[in-house]
Amino acid sequence: MLGQLLDGRYQVLQILGGGGFGQTYIAQDTHRPGFPKCVVKHLKPVTRSPEFLKTARRLFTSEAETLEQLGYHDQIPRLLAYFEDNQEFFLVQEFIEGHTLKAELFPNQRWTEDRVIQLLQQILGILQFIHSHNVIHRDIKPDNIIRREQDGKFVLIDFGAVKQVQTQLLTIAGHTGATIIIGTPGYMSTEQGQGKPRPNSDIYSLGIIAIQSLTGLHPINFEEDPDTGEISWQHQANVSSELASVLSKMVLHHFKQRYQSAAEVLHVLKDLDPRVEPQSLQLPSFTQPPQASLSQQNSIGYPTASILSGENYNRLETILLEFVGPIASRLLRQVAASASNFEELISQLAVHLRENQQIDFKKKTMFLLEKPTLLQELTVKSAQSGINSNNLLNQESQVISDKFLEECERELAKLIGPIAKFLVQKAMKSSGEISRVEFVKILASQIPEPQKALQFEQRLLS
Repeated sequence: MLGQLLDGRYQVLQILGGGGFGQTYIAQDTHRPGFPKCVVKHLKPVTRSPEFLKTARRLFTSEAETLEQLGYHDQIPRLLAYFEDNQEFFLVQEFIEGHTLKAELFPNQRWTEDRVIQLLQQILGILQFIHSHNVIHRDIKPDNIIRREQDGKFVLIDFGAVKQVQTQLLTIAGHTGATIIIGTPGYMSTEQGQGKPRPNSDIYSLGIIAIQSLTGLHPINFEEDPDTGEISWQHQANVSSELASVLSKMVLHHFKQRYQSAAEVLHVLKDLDPRVEPQSLQLPSFTQPPQASLSQQNSIGYPTASILSGENYNRLETILLEFVGPIASRLLRQVAASASNFEELISQLAVHLRENQQIDFKKKTMFLLEKPTLLQELTVKSAQSGINSNNLLNQESQVISDKFLEECERELAKLIGPIAKFLVQKAMKSSGEISRVEFVKILASQIPEPQKALQFEQRLLS
């Protein structure tokens, strides 16, 4: 595979590992300036039967959608592309420059308690986010935690999408004796080793890493209490009784006795050390609200009791799209249901954004207090972006045609590559009936560079 050009774009530089059904490569993107590195995950189906491939395609698409959603978190690699070639499947993810946590864990060298708490805080924040999306990582270990070079933050990698699809496909293909257990001995809980992982299986693995950092011992060298069967480690670490109690509960043998959520552990850590604050980077998991009767909704689907008019609700959602992408609609609907006034609504929405986004979001939403007309808003937008306001007004009422979708896909592909097709299809499925302007803004929110995002909007709306 070395040197091979995948999808006419990704040139394989290095094979990281894999087995008979899948492999992972480091590649370079030959279509972007500087040929930046990326990680390519490759799945080879065990059979080429049409029904099996149809199932493989569905499962892999589902995993790609999950990884695309998880990539909104700052400490999870972004999904860059997803494609099929010769009935084999590929995921392309962001390459994180840095070193693994394993490089910081030396035998017989013990971390300070403060350093361990910082590690716990960051990884628990990531786990809280992924568990809210009904995802279990399944392979939390030092090799899968990278300290990012640019800011020193920990990034969680290798969500095992390929392994998870392999497991499901092997079961479907009748390979009952070939079940793949996802995880690493020493870091893996008992229930996960039995093929029944739960969210707090990830908490167990993180607890093991924390104990490893405090004791300087590899998990395979941990002692076991002969009476209880639990890990015995406190006598080998310089640790407070409070933190020792937290870690011991994280790694209890039976999952029912452990902490049940990452949020619960973060709360305990905050009480233990006031300097530790729960992560605010994660977006909430969304549940569909009960369907209201027609008498409780207006014609565009907004709650009639909302603190915003339908027009301003729509404009606020458009702004939110710039910050969180396609989940803006669900996030706004959930937060608006509990906010008592406009200021509270904005504050509650800002909590779900990254710190460097919150001020910008509040500035962009303050004009809503002045209740400008749609024409005024479009005129301001056109002055800022060079988009003709009359064209923009016309497009507010235009139907999104197949031809327009093809144009969107073509223009988006020029900027972010083959994942454009996947994003356009996904946006159409999740957005319902929206205007061209709103649809273009959803797609523009997927473009990392602001200048390119603006160019994309200008091309499609001018």
